[in-house]
Amino acid sequence: MGRLSADVRSDVATARRRAGLTQRRLGELVGVSRQTVVEIEAGGYNPSTAVALRLAVVLDTPVEQLFALPTAEADGIRARRDAPQTGGRDA
Repeated sequence: MGRLSADVRSDVATARRRAGLTQRRLGELVGVSRQTVVEIEAGGYNPSTAVALRLAVVLDTPVEQLFALPTAEADGIRARRDAPQTGGRDA
């Protein structure tokens, strides 16, 4: 399999503003630094699953609305999933 993309769209900033939170306060509630929130919002850092789930709880927003793969990448994954399998065994 090829290299995995690190391009993940983040809508954390929009959800944070909608919730009326500062980056500092969101970081405090989630357990990360303000700078980590800045990087997540800018798309420069992909959070761990635990941090993403905490963000979703604090922001009262489903995690899949906070983060998403680029459409072309998601479509490619779906196409591979739905393609007929050829011979070979699962490891």
